[in-house]
Amino acid sequence: MGLPELHEFHFVIGHSMRIRMEKLDVWGNVHNISGIIVKILLLLVPVIKREHDWGKQRKSRYEYVSPDPNEKREHAHAYLPENLYRKLKLIHHDLNFFSMGQIVRFFIRVFFKLVDEYKEDVLKELERMYKEWEKEVKDGRLTLRQYMRQLRIVVQHLRPRKRIITVYDHRFMPFWRLRL
Repeated sequence: MGLPELHEFHFVIGHSMRIRMEKLDVWGNVHNISGIIVKILLLLVPVIKREHDWGKQRKSRYEYVSPDPNEKREHAHAYLPENLYRKLKLIHHDLNFFSMGQIVRFFIRVFFKLVDEYKEDVLKELERMYKEWEKEVKDGRLTLRQYMRQLRIVVQHLRPRKRIITVYDHRFMPFWRLRL
């Protein structure tokens, strides 16, 4: 059993963001920037998924590293687990972000807003939100009977010679092709 694959990710952050991350006292024993960034992103995986599913297109617009043009920029390295890196890469592609560093800074700012609002209860609040989102997904899921009814309606309206149905997965990628 080997170690998990890690992707070294390099990007730029503002000095104030770095200082604020170092002052976070949410995890206790994590003190390096890479570990803090990875912890924040892993904690926000459901938020990342929700942003991927429902987020708006960014139209590849450049966003400044910091609102203050005189603030010092610093290089940051984060050793991201491969599956987390792939999720960020998909968001970069699907939501048309200018850069992946912009995505990471966006989620760090989201986390800071949550910390500002909920203080030391941020982890409890995130857990509550995630349970609520799971319930929404579960309540909105179609039953097998509803899927079959939908499929029957689609099949009835296909032209006689074009009787191919493509089933897509949750990322809108072809999953299964049916030839009728």
